[in-house]
Amino acid sequence: MLGASGAQLLKGRYRTDTDNTLVSVSTSKPLEGTGTFQVAVKPARGVTDNPLERIVDDDWIDVVFKRHGKVWHTMRGLVTDVRRSRSVAGSGATSWVYSITGQDFQRIFDITPIWFNRFSQKAENVAGEIGVQIFTHVPNIGGNPENTVKGMLLGWFRELANFGRATWAIPDTVPNTLGTFYADVMRGWNSSSFTGIPERVSIDPNLMNPSGNLWQLAKEWADPAFLEFFCDLGKQGRRLEPGEELSVDESTLSVFFRDRPFVLSPGLRGDRDAVPPPELGLGLDSAWFSLPLHVIPRQQIVNDDVGRSGEERLNAFFVSPQTTAELTRSQPPDMLAPMWDEEDIRIHGLRRYDVASKYKAMAGSLMTMSALQRNMARDWYAINPYLLNGTIALGVGRPEIRVGTRIRIPGDGSDTSQDETYYVESVSNTWQFGPGLRTTLGVTRGWMGDDQSLVIAVSDLAGRYRVPGQGQPDSGVVDVGVG
Repeated sequence: MLGASGAQLLKGRYRTDTDNTLVSVSTSKPLEGTGTFQVAVKPARGVTDNPLERIVDDDWIDVVFKRHGKVWHTMRGLVTDVRRSRSVAGSGATSWVYSITGQDFQRIFDITPIWFNRFSQKAENVAGEIGVQIFTHVPNIGGNPENTVKGMLLGWFRELANFGRATWAIPDTVPNTLGTFYADVMRGWNSSSFTGIPERVSIDPNLMNPSGNLWQLAKEWADPAFLEFFCDLGKQGRRLEPGEELSVDESTLSVFFRDRPFVLSPGLRGDRDAVPPPELGLGLDSAWFSLPLHVIPRQQIVNDDVGRSGEERLNAFFVSPQTTAELTRSQPPDMLAPMWDEEDIRIHGLRRYDVASKYKAMAGSLMTMSALQRNMARDWYAINPYLLNGTIALGVGRPEIRVGTRIRIPGDGSDTSQDETYYVESVSNTWQFGPGLRTTLGVTRGWMGDDQSLVIAVSDLAGRYRVPGQGQPDSGVVDVGVG
Protein backbone atom coordinates (compact mmCIF):
# COMPACT_ATOMS: atom_id res chain seq x y z
CA MET A 1 0.00 0.00 0.00
CA LEU A 2 1.55 3.30 -1.10
CA GLY A 3 0.93 6.79 0.20
CA ALA A 4 2.55 10.20 0.21
CA SER A 5 4.58 9.11 3.22
CA GLY A 6 5.87 5.99 1.52
CA ALA A 7 5.00 2.30 1.47
CA GLN A 8 3.29 0.63 4.40
CA LEU A 9 3.77 -3.13 4.68
CA LEU A 10 0.73 -5.18 5.63
CA LYS A 11 2.21 -8.67 5.95
CA GLY A 12 0.87 -9.81 9.32
CA ARG A 13 -0.63 -13.30 9.47
CA TYR A 14 -0.89 -14.21 13.18
CA ARG A 15 -1.85 -12.43 16.39
CA THR A 16 1.74 -12.45 17.55
CA ASP A 17 3.01 -10.71 14.40
CA THR A 18 4.40 -7.22 14.71
CA ASP A 19 3.06 -6.16 11.30
CA ASN A 20 -0.46 -4.99 10.54
CA THR A 21 -2.70 -7.51 8.78
CA LEU A 22 -4.63 -6.99 5.60
CA VAL A 23 -8.16 -8.31 6.22
CA SER A 24 -9.89 -7.52 2.93
CA VAL A 25 -9.53 -5.52 -0.28
CA SER A 26 -12.25 -4.75 -2.79
CA THR A 27 -12.29 -2.75 -6.00
CA SER A 28 -15.18 -1.83 -8.25
CA LYS A 29 -14.74 -0.27 -11.67
CA PRO A 30 -17.61 0.74 -13.98
CA LEU A 31 -17.13 1.62 -17.63
CA GLU A 32 -18.91 4.94 -17.21
CA GLY A 33 -18.06 6.27 -13.78
CA THR A 34 -15.37 6.52 -11.14
CA GLY A 35 -13.92 3.35 -9.69
CA THR A 36 -13.86 2.76 -5.94
CA PHE A 37 -11.78 0.73 -3.51
CA GLN A 38 -11.98 -0.32 0.14
CA VAL A 39 -9.22 -1.74 2.30
CA ALA A 40 -9.67 -3.23 5.79
CA VAL A 41 -6.62 -3.46 8.06
CA LYS A 42 -6.28 -5.11 11.46
CA PRO A 43 -3.45 -3.62 13.52
CA ALA A 44 -0.83 -5.81 15.16
CA ARG A 45 -0.74 -6.02 18.93
CA GLY A 46 1.17 -3.13 20.41
CA VAL A 47 1.72 -1.40 17.07
CA THR A 48 0.99 2.34 17.23
CA ASP A 49 1.61 3.10 13.56
CA ASN A 50 -2.00 2.80 12.43
CA PRO A 51 -3.72 4.02 9.23
CA LEU A 52 -5.87 6.59 11.06
CA GLU A 53 -2.75 8.48 12.13
CA ARG A 54 -0.66 7.90 9.03
CA ILE A 55 -3.03 8.17 6.05
CA VAL A 56 -4.93 11.30 5.04
CA ASP A 57 -7.30 12.10 2.20
CA ASP A 58 -5.72 12.34 -1.27
CA ASP A 59 -2.93 9.95 -0.37
CA TRP A 60 -2.35 7.63 -3.32
CA ILE A 61 -2.93 3.88 -3.14
CA ASP A 62 -2.07 1.10 -5.58
CA VAL A 63 -4.10 -2.10 -5.48
CA VAL A 64 -2.32 -5.12 -6.94
CA PHE A 65 -3.72 -8.65 -7.13
CA LYS A 66 -1.62 -11.77 -7.71
CA ARG A 67 -2.87 -15.09 -9.06
CA HIS A 68 -0.87 -18.17 -10.06
CA GLY A 69 2.37 -16.22 -9.96
CA LYS A 70 1.06 -13.44 -12.22
CA VAL A 71 0.58 -9.81 -11.22
CA TRP A 72 -2.18 -7.37 -12.16
CA HIS A 73 -2.13 -3.76 -11.09
CA THR A 74 -5.89 -3.29 -10.77
CA MET A 75 -6.42 0.23 -9.47
CA ARG A 76 -4.53 3.41 -8.67
CA GLY A 77 -6.48 5.99 -6.77
CA LEU A 78 -6.77 8.48 -3.95
CA VAL A 79 -7.97 8.02 -0.38
CA THR A 80 -11.22 9.76 0.51
CA ASP A 81 -11.94 8.36 3.98
CA VAL A 82 -10.13 6.61 6.85
CA ARG A 83 -12.15 5.18 9.72
CA ARG A 84 -11.53 3.15 12.86
CA SER A 85 -13.97 0.53 14.11
CA ARG A 86 -13.48 -0.68 17.67
CA SER A 87 -15.58 -3.18 19.59
CA VAL A 88 -15.20 -4.56 23.13
CA ALA A 89 -16.23 -8.13 23.95
CA GLY A 90 -17.73 -9.25 27.23
CA SER A 91 -14.35 -10.51 28.35
CA GLY A 92 -12.91 -7.04 27.87
CA ALA A 93 -10.98 -7.94 24.74
CA THR A 94 -10.84 -5.12 22.21
CA SER A 95 -11.06 -5.65 18.46
CA TRP A 96 -9.83 -2.97 16.05
CA VAL A 97 -10.30 -2.64 12.31
CA TYR A 98 -9.28 0.30 10.13
CA SER A 99 -11.14 0.94 6.87
CA ILE A 100 -9.60 2.93 4.03
CA THR A 101 -11.87 3.91 1.16
CA GLY A 102 -11.27 5.94 -1.95
CA GLN A 103 -11.72 6.35 -5.69
CA ASP A 104 -9.56 5.73 -8.72
CA PHE A 105 -7.72 8.57 -10.46
CA GLN A 106 -10.83 9.70 -12.37
CA ARG A 107 -11.72 11.37 -9.07
CA ILE A 108 -9.41 14.25 -10.00
CA PHE A 109 -11.55 15.06 -13.04
CA ASP A 110 -14.70 14.63 -10.94
CA ILE A 111 -13.73 17.10 -8.24
CA THR A 112 -12.15 19.75 -10.45
CA PRO A 113 -14.89 22.38 -10.73
CA ILE A 114 -15.68 24.50 -13.74
CA TRP A 115 -15.53 27.81 -11.96
CA PHE A 116 -15.12 31.30 -13.36
CA ASN A 117 -13.59 33.47 -10.67
CA ARG A 118 -13.59 37.10 -11.80
CA PHE A 119 -12.67 38.62 -8.46
CA SER A 120 -8.99 37.75 -8.12
CA GLN A 121 -6.00 39.41 -9.67
CA LYS A 122 -4.35 37.44 -12.44
CA ALA A 123 -1.34 36.60 -10.30
CA GLU A 124 -3.62 35.11 -7.64
CA ASN A 125 -6.12 33.51 -9.96
CA VAL A 126 -7.33 30.04 -9.04
CA ALA A 127 -9.46 29.10 -12.03
CA GLY A 128 -11.19 32.10 -13.51
CA GLU A 129 -8.81 33.38 -16.13
CA ILE A 130 -7.89 29.82 -16.93
CA GLY A 131 -11.47 29.09 -17.87
CA VAL A 132 -11.65 32.23 -19.98
CA GLN A 133 -8.48 31.27 -21.84
CA ILE A 134 -9.69 27.75 -22.59
CA PHE A 135 -13.17 28.64 -23.73
CA THR A 136 -12.34 31.71 -25.79
CA HIS A 137 -9.51 30.14 -27.79
CA VAL A 138 -11.39 27.83 -30.12
CA PRO A 139 -8.24 26.02 -31.39
CA ASN A 140 -7.71 24.78 -27.83
CA ILE A 141 -10.86 22.70 -27.85
CA GLY A 142 -12.38 23.00 -31.33
CA GLY A 143 -12.32 20.50 -34.15
CA ASN A 144 -13.21 16.85 -34.00
CA PRO A 145 -14.48 15.13 -30.81
CA GLU A 146 -11.04 13.93 -29.73
CA ASN A 147 -9.48 17.40 -29.94
CA THR A 148 -12.44 18.90 -28.13
CA VAL A 149 -12.57 16.42 -25.26
CA LYS A 150 -8.80 16.27 -24.87
CA GLY A 151 -8.61 20.04 -24.79
CA MET A 152 -11.26 20.26 -22.08
CA LEU A 153 -9.86 17.53 -19.86
CA LEU A 154 -6.18 18.38 -20.15
CA GLY A 155 -6.30 22.06 -21.09
CA TRP A 156 -7.57 22.98 -17.66
CA PHE A 157 -4.55 21.44 -15.94
CA ARG A 158 -2.16 22.79 -18.56
CA GLU A 159 -3.35 26.33 -17.95
CA LEU A 160 -3.19 25.85 -14.19
CA ALA A 161 0.44 24.86 -14.62
CA ASN A 162 1.06 28.06 -16.59
CA PHE A 163 -0.16 29.98 -13.55
CA GLY A 164 2.33 28.16 -11.38
CA ARG A 165 -0.36 25.94 -9.94
CA ALA A 166 0.47 22.46 -11.23
CA THR A 167 -2.22 20.83 -9.14
CA TRP A 168 -2.27 17.17 -8.18
CA ALA A 169 1.40 16.44 -7.85
CA ILE A 170 1.97 12.69 -7.61
CA PRO A 171 4.28 11.52 -4.79
CA ASP A 172 7.72 10.22 -5.74
CA THR A 173 6.86 6.94 -4.02
CA VAL A 174 4.30 6.10 -6.76
CA PRO A 175 6.12 4.02 -9.42
CA ASN A 176 6.37 4.93 -13.11
CA THR A 177 4.92 8.43 -12.84
CA LEU A 178 6.06 11.76 -14.23
CA GLY A 179 5.42 13.91 -11.18
CA THR A 180 2.11 15.57 -12.08
CA PHE A 181 -1.31 14.24 -12.95
CA TYR A 182 -1.39 16.31 -16.14
CA ALA A 183 1.85 14.82 -17.45
CA ASP A 184 0.81 11.28 -16.62
CA VAL A 185 -2.64 11.44 -18.21
CA MET A 186 -1.19 13.23 -21.25
CA ARG A 187 1.23 10.32 -21.64
CA GLY A 188 -1.59 7.80 -21.19
CA TRP A 189 -4.10 9.30 -23.62
CA ASN A 190 -5.20 6.54 -26.02
CA SER A 191 -7.32 7.25 -29.08
CA SER A 192 -6.06 4.45 -31.33
CA SER A 193 -9.65 3.21 -31.82
CA PHE A 194 -11.07 6.63 -32.73
CA THR A 195 -11.60 6.83 -36.50
CA GLY A 196 -13.17 10.30 -36.71
CA ILE A 197 -15.80 8.87 -39.08
CA PRO A 198 -18.07 10.49 -40.04
CA GLU A 199 -15.97 13.65 -40.16
CA ARG A 200 -17.41 16.29 -37.85
CA VAL A 201 -16.39 19.36 -35.87
CA SER A 202 -17.72 20.91 -32.69
CA ILE A 203 -20.09 23.83 -32.71
CA ASP A 204 -18.72 27.13 -31.37
CA PRO A 205 -17.82 26.47 -27.70
CA ASN A 206 -18.05 30.19 -26.94
CA LEU A 207 -21.82 29.82 -26.88
CA MET A 208 -21.83 27.65 -23.77
CA ASN A 209 -21.95 28.58 -20.10
CA PRO A 210 -20.42 25.52 -18.46
CA SER A 211 -20.86 24.49 -14.85
CA GLY A 212 -20.35 21.38 -12.76
CA ASN A 213 -17.12 19.42 -12.89
CA LEU A 214 -14.52 18.80 -15.56
CA TRP A 215 -15.54 15.21 -16.34
CA GLN A 216 -19.21 16.19 -16.79
CA LEU A 217 -18.21 18.90 -19.24
CA ALA A 218 -16.03 16.57 -21.31
CA LYS A 219 -18.68 13.85 -21.27
CA GLU A 220 -21.24 16.30 -22.62
CA TRP A 221 -18.98 17.04 -25.60
CA ALA A 222 -17.89 13.46 -26.23
CA ASP A 223 -20.70 12.68 -28.69
CA PRO A 224 -21.73 9.84 -26.34
CA ALA A 225 -24.20 8.19 -28.73
CA PHE A 226 -21.29 7.22 -30.99
CA LEU A 227 -18.19 7.45 -28.82
CA GLU A 228 -17.14 6.24 -25.40
CA PHE A 229 -14.31 7.36 -23.18
CA PHE A 230 -13.26 6.14 -19.76
CA CYS A 231 -10.37 6.08 -17.33
CA ASP A 232 -8.43 2.91 -16.60
CA LEU A 233 -4.90 1.72 -16.11
CA GLY A 234 -3.04 0.93 -19.31
CA LYS A 235 0.32 -0.51 -20.20
CA GLN A 236 2.36 2.39 -21.51
CA GLY A 237 -0.93 3.94 -22.58
CA ARG A 238 -2.44 0.93 -24.38
CA ARG A 239 -5.04 -1.64 -23.45
CA LEU A 240 -3.99 -5.04 -22.15
CA GLU A 241 -4.28 -8.16 -24.24
CA PRO A 242 -6.16 -11.10 -22.66
CA GLY A 243 -4.03 -12.70 -19.94
CA GLU A 244 -1.32 -10.02 -20.15
CA GLU A 245 0.17 -9.02 -16.82
CA LEU A 246 0.39 -5.45 -15.54
CA SER A 247 2.87 -4.42 -12.85
CA VAL A 248 2.96 -1.06 -11.08
CA ASP A 249 6.24 -0.36 -12.86
CA GLU A 250 4.54 -0.64 -16.26
CA SER A 251 1.08 0.83 -15.71
CA THR A 252 0.04 4.29 -16.79
CA LEU A 253 -2.91 6.50 -15.88
CA SER A 254 -4.84 6.36 -19.12
CA VAL A 255 -7.91 7.89 -20.72
CA PHE A 256 -9.31 5.73 -23.52
CA PHE A 257 -11.24 7.61 -26.19
CA ARG A 258 -12.72 5.46 -28.94
CA ASP A 259 -15.58 4.81 -31.29
CA ARG A 260 -18.40 2.90 -29.65
CA PRO A 261 -17.67 -0.67 -30.81
CA PHE A 262 -20.64 -1.08 -33.17
CA VAL A 263 -21.54 -4.27 -34.97
CA LEU A 264 -22.27 -2.90 -38.42
CA SER A 265 -24.51 -4.90 -40.75
CA PRO A 266 -22.93 -5.91 -44.09
CA GLY A 267 -26.03 -4.93 -46.05
CA LEU A 268 -26.60 -1.48 -44.56
CA ARG A 269 -30.13 -1.65 -45.93
CA GLY A 270 -32.74 0.99 -45.22
CA ASP A 271 -30.82 4.16 -46.07
CA ARG A 272 -29.65 4.77 -49.60
CA ASP A 273 -27.20 7.51 -48.60
CA ALA A 274 -25.30 5.55 -45.97
CA VAL A 275 -22.19 4.03 -47.49
CA PRO A 276 -19.67 3.70 -44.65
CA PRO A 277 -15.98 4.13 -45.39
CA PRO A 278 -14.00 0.87 -45.27
CA GLU A 279 -12.19 2.06 -42.12
CA LEU A 280 -15.33 1.42 -40.09
CA GLY A 281 -15.47 -2.28 -40.92
CA LEU A 282 -18.56 -4.34 -41.67
CA GLY A 283 -19.84 -7.68 -40.46
CA LEU A 284 -17.10 -9.73 -38.81
CA ASP A 285 -14.67 -6.85 -39.43
CA SER A 286 -16.70 -4.58 -37.15
CA ALA A 287 -15.00 -2.98 -34.15
CA TRP A 288 -16.93 -5.25 -31.77
CA PHE A 289 -14.92 -8.29 -32.81
CA SER A 290 -11.56 -6.59 -32.31
CA LEU A 291 -12.16 -5.99 -28.59
CA PRO A 292 -9.98 -8.04 -26.21
CA LEU A 293 -11.79 -11.33 -25.57
CA HIS A 294 -11.51 -13.28 -22.31
CA VAL A 295 -12.69 -16.90 -22.16
CA ILE A 296 -14.47 -17.97 -18.97
CA PRO A 297 -15.09 -21.72 -18.55
CA ARG A 298 -18.56 -22.43 -17.16
CA GLN A 299 -17.07 -24.25 -14.16
CA GLN A 300 -15.62 -20.93 -12.95
CA ILE A 301 -19.11 -19.41 -12.63
CA VAL A 302 -20.83 -19.76 -9.26
CA ASN A 303 -23.83 -17.57 -10.07
CA ASP A 304 -25.19 -15.65 -13.02
CA ASP A 305 -28.27 -13.50 -13.18
CA VAL A 306 -28.94 -12.34 -16.73
CA GLY A 307 -32.03 -11.49 -18.73
CA ARG A 308 -33.47 -9.08 -21.23
CA SER A 309 -36.00 -6.30 -20.94
CA GLY A 310 -38.49 -4.54 -23.16
CA GLU A 311 -37.26 -1.28 -21.66
CA GLU A 312 -34.30 -1.65 -24.01
CA ARG A 313 -36.50 -1.68 -27.11
CA LEU A 314 -35.95 1.09 -29.66
CA ASN A 315 -37.54 1.18 -33.09
CA ALA A 316 -37.25 4.75 -34.41
CA PHE A 317 -33.96 6.60 -34.71
CA PHE A 318 -33.84 10.37 -35.09
CA VAL A 319 -30.29 11.46 -35.87
CA SER A 320 -29.70 14.91 -37.27
CA PRO A 321 -26.33 16.65 -36.88
CA GLN A 322 -26.11 20.23 -35.68
CA THR A 323 -26.30 22.61 -38.59
CA THR A 324 -27.27 26.15 -39.44
CA ALA A 325 -30.86 27.27 -39.77
CA GLU A 326 -30.36 28.06 -43.43
CA LEU A 327 -29.20 24.56 -44.29
CA THR A 328 -31.97 23.00 -42.20
CA ARG A 329 -34.60 24.95 -44.11
CA SER A 330 -33.12 23.99 -47.45
CA GLN A 331 -33.04 20.23 -46.87
CA PRO A 332 -35.29 19.30 -43.96
CA PRO A 333 -37.07 16.14 -45.22
CA ASP A 334 -34.11 13.76 -45.59
CA MET A 335 -31.96 15.18 -42.79
CA LEU A 336 -34.65 15.23 -40.14
CA ALA A 337 -36.51 12.08 -41.16
CA PRO A 338 -36.30 9.14 -38.76
CA MET A 339 -35.30 5.61 -39.61
CA TRP A 340 -37.85 3.16 -38.23
CA ASP A 341 -39.25 -0.35 -38.20
CA GLU A 342 -42.92 -0.05 -39.15
CA GLU A 343 -43.91 -3.55 -38.05
CA ASP A 344 -42.28 -3.19 -34.65
CA ILE A 345 -44.01 0.17 -34.14
CA ARG A 346 -47.40 -1.42 -34.86
CA ILE A 347 -46.81 -4.05 -32.16
CA HIS A 348 -44.90 -2.13 -29.48
CA GLY A 349 -45.65 1.50 -30.23
CA LEU A 350 -43.14 4.19 -31.10
CA ARG A 351 -39.91 3.77 -29.11
CA ARG A 352 -37.76 6.61 -30.33
CA TYR A 353 -34.09 7.30 -29.87
CA ASP A 354 -32.96 10.88 -30.38
CA VAL A 355 -29.38 11.95 -30.84
CA ALA A 356 -28.63 15.52 -29.78
CA SER A 357 -25.08 16.00 -30.97
CA LYS A 358 -22.85 18.98 -30.34
CA TYR A 359 -21.05 18.29 -33.62
CA LYS A 360 -21.75 19.38 -37.15
CA ALA A 361 -20.61 18.31 -40.58
CA MET A 362 -19.34 20.55 -43.29
CA ALA A 363 -22.04 21.79 -45.68
CA GLY A 364 -21.10 19.31 -48.38
CA SER A 365 -21.30 16.25 -46.11
CA LEU A 366 -24.39 17.00 -44.00
CA MET A 367 -26.48 14.31 -45.66
CA THR A 368 -23.71 11.71 -45.49
CA MET A 369 -23.18 12.32 -41.77
CA SER A 370 -26.86 12.11 -40.92
CA ALA A 371 -27.44 8.97 -42.99
CA LEU A 372 -24.35 7.16 -41.74
CA GLN A 373 -25.04 7.89 -38.08
CA ARG A 374 -28.65 6.73 -38.44
CA ASN A 375 -27.35 3.38 -39.64
CA MET A 376 -24.78 3.14 -36.86
CA ALA A 377 -27.36 3.90 -34.17
CA ARG A 378 -29.76 1.38 -35.68
CA ASP A 379 -27.18 -1.41 -35.87
CA TRP A 380 -26.08 -0.89 -32.26
CA TYR A 381 -29.38 -0.26 -30.50
CA ALA A 382 -32.13 -2.02 -32.50
CA ILE A 383 -30.99 -5.44 -31.31
CA ASN A 384 -31.14 -4.41 -27.63
CA PRO A 385 -34.33 -6.31 -26.67
CA TYR A 386 -32.76 -9.56 -27.90
CA LEU A 387 -29.55 -9.20 -25.88
CA LEU A 388 -28.84 -10.31 -22.31
CA ASN A 389 -27.54 -8.19 -19.43
CA GLY A 390 -26.93 -8.75 -15.73
CA THR A 391 -24.16 -10.01 -13.43
CA ILE A 392 -21.86 -13.02 -13.50
CA ALA A 393 -20.11 -14.05 -10.27
CA LEU A 394 -16.99 -16.18 -10.51
CA GLY A 395 -15.68 -18.58 -7.92
CA VAL A 396 -12.13 -17.51 -8.76
CA GLY A 397 -10.34 -14.23 -9.20
CA ARG A 398 -9.91 -12.92 -12.75
CA PRO A 399 -8.22 -9.54 -12.18
CA GLU A 400 -6.99 -9.49 -15.78
CA ILE A 401 -10.55 -8.82 -17.02
CA ARG A 402 -11.13 -5.09 -17.40
CA VAL A 403 -14.03 -2.90 -18.42
CA GLY A 404 -14.65 -2.30 -22.11
CA THR A 405 -13.66 -5.82 -23.13
CA ARG A 406 -15.64 -8.93 -24.15
CA ILE A 407 -15.99 -12.29 -22.45
CA ARG A 408 -16.97 -15.60 -24.01
CA ILE A 409 -18.51 -18.49 -22.08
CA PRO A 410 -18.13 -21.59 -24.27
CA GLY A 411 -21.09 -23.91 -24.68
CA ASP A 412 -21.02 -27.67 -24.29
CA GLY A 413 -18.56 -29.41 -26.56
CA SER A 414 -18.27 -28.07 -30.08
CA ASP A 415 -21.80 -26.63 -30.25
CA THR A 416 -21.09 -22.92 -30.74
CA SER A 417 -24.82 -22.14 -30.76
CA GLN A 418 -24.64 -22.39 -26.97
CA ASP A 419 -21.70 -19.98 -26.66
CA GLU A 420 -22.43 -16.77 -24.80
CA THR A 421 -20.59 -13.49 -25.38
CA TYR A 422 -20.95 -10.32 -23.31
CA TYR A 423 -19.63 -6.78 -23.06
CA VAL A 424 -18.00 -6.06 -19.70
CA GLU A 425 -19.28 -2.78 -18.24
CA SER A 426 -18.21 -3.27 -14.61
CA VAL A 427 -15.65 -5.38 -12.75
CA SER A 428 -15.58 -5.99 -8.99
CA ASN A 429 -12.67 -7.80 -7.35
CA THR A 430 -12.89 -8.83 -3.70
CA TRP A 431 -10.08 -10.41 -1.70
CA GLN A 432 -10.61 -11.65 1.86
CA PHE A 433 -8.15 -13.14 4.27
CA GLY A 434 -8.81 -16.87 3.95
CA PRO A 435 -11.22 -17.26 0.99
CA GLY A 436 -8.94 -15.35 -1.36
CA LEU A 437 -9.88 -13.47 -4.51
CA ARG A 438 -13.26 -13.50 -6.27
CA THR A 439 -14.45 -11.52 -9.32
CA THR A 440 -17.95 -10.36 -10.26
CA LEU A 441 -18.73 -8.92 -13.69
CA GLY A 442 -21.50 -6.58 -14.78
CA VAL A 443 -22.28 -7.50 -18.37
CA THR A 444 -24.45 -6.23 -21.22
CA ARG A 445 -25.01 -7.00 -24.92
CA GLY A 446 -25.06 -10.72 -24.24
CA TRP A 447 -25.57 -12.97 -27.26
CA MET A 448 -26.15 -16.73 -27.41
CA GLY A 449 -24.49 -18.17 -30.50
CA ASP A 450 -21.33 -17.63 -32.50
CA ASP A 451 -20.12 -14.33 -33.96
CA GLN A 452 -21.52 -15.06 -37.41
CA SER A 453 -25.03 -15.54 -36.01
CA LEU A 454 -24.79 -12.14 -34.30
CA VAL A 455 -23.88 -10.46 -37.59
CA ILE A 456 -26.81 -12.20 -39.30
CA ALA A 457 -29.21 -11.06 -36.57
CA VAL A 458 -28.04 -7.45 -36.82
CA SER A 459 -28.29 -7.55 -40.61
CA ASP A 460 -31.80 -9.05 -40.54
CA LEU A 461 -33.01 -6.35 -38.16
CA ALA A 462 -31.38 -3.64 -40.27
CA GLY A 463 -33.32 -4.87 -43.28
CA ARG A 464 -36.60 -4.05 -41.56
CA TYR A 465 -35.81 -0.34 -41.23
CA ARG A 466 -36.43 2.39 -43.75
CA VAL A 467 -36.49 6.17 -43.99
CA PRO A 468 -40.07 7.31 -44.70
CA GLY A 469 -40.87 9.73 -47.46
CA GLN A 470 -42.35 13.17 -46.87
CA GLY A 471 -46.13 13.36 -46.61
CA GLN A 472 -48.30 15.34 -49.01
CA PRO A 473 -50.23 17.97 -47.01
CA ASP A 474 -52.42 18.95 -49.99
CA SER A 475 -53.99 15.47 -50.02
CA GLY A 476 -55.51 16.03 -46.62
CA VAL A 477 -53.61 13.06 -45.17
CA VAL A 478 -50.00 13.08 -44.06
CA ASP A 479 -48.34 9.76 -44.84
CA VAL A 480 -46.08 8.97 -41.89
CA GLY A 481 -45.28 5.54 -43.26
CA VAL A 482 -46.55 3.57 -40.25
CA GLY A 483 -49.84 2.24 -41.41
